[in-house]
Parts: sequence; structure tokens; C-alpha cells
Amino acid sequence: MKKSKTKKRKKFDKPGMNNMRCPYCGSSVHLRSAAGIYKSNDEDIKLYVCSKYPVCDAYVRVQEGTTRPLGSLADAKLRALRITAHRHFDKLHKTGLISKDEAYGWLAFILQYPLSQTHIGYQSEYYCNLIIEESDKFFRNSEWKLKENNRSEPVKGGDYRAAQ
Repeated sequence: MKKSKTKKRKKFDKPGMNNMRCPYCGSSVHLRSAAGIYKSNDEDIKLYVCSKYPVCDAYVRVQEGTTRPLGSLADAKLRALRITAHRHFDKLHKTGLISKDEAYGWLAFILQYPLSQTHIGYQSEYYCNLIIEESDKFFRNSEWKLKENNRSEPVKGGDYRAAQ
């Protein structure tokens, strides 16, 4: 009786996950706990971290309960810039000027990207600076119009009504 050889199946390789490389130094990237990187990791947060950490401090957080990165690897400078870009962008919908969906539609137009690629966690320094600049410009122009129309109180849907 002849033994049949069974081929071992290759692991399913999600694009960009197991073969991810650090964009700064080219080293491999590993999924690990954020302990030792974050001051507190009570929520057991996971990160993709450059294997040369801490010499190369590039990492990205993963979506809770998955191995899906929430952006691309970034060093300290780019992480800080992305946080700043998000704060400026979030003002547009958190103040009620426009809805969150409208804000992302506007961002897709500004970046000339499909809506699916507008996540700030994937943007470079250049695009983060553009987001900050354009968000501030949008906010300033809208603020001027709101003051001109004596509108100061946000209501649902992004409309403003005159303060009583």
C-alpha cells in the first residue's frame, strides 16, 4: 500500500500583514502587545511594531479584537502630525458645521482619493499638512458665514440657528 503524501497548506497570508516591512528602515514588522510602548496597556492593545524598536520607533495600532492595522506604520513625528490633522478635521463635524459623512466626502474631494482611502491613519506628512490647512480654511470660511448670519448654535444636521 502506497502512502499518499499530503501537502501542507500554506498559511493564508493577508496582504500587508505577515510580510509587512517598516517604511523607515526596511526591517520586518511584528504584531505584539503595546506594553512597554504605551504607558498603560490595561486594554491589551496590540500594535504592529518595527523589529528594530526602539531604535526605529515605527508602529501602528490594530483594530480592537483583530489583526487589522488602523493605518500605516508611523514614526513619532508622523503619529503626532496625524493626531493634529484629526483634531483639525474633526472640528468640521463635531461642531455641527457638516455631518461626519459630509466631512469625509469633502476630505475625499480635497485629497482626490476614493472615499475608502481617506482614513487619516494612512496619510503621509504632506497630506496631513494639507488636511490641517484645508480644514482650517473650511472652518474659518464657515465661521465667518455663521457670524455674518448671526448663527451660533449648532442643531442636528449641521445647520445653525440664531442664538435666542
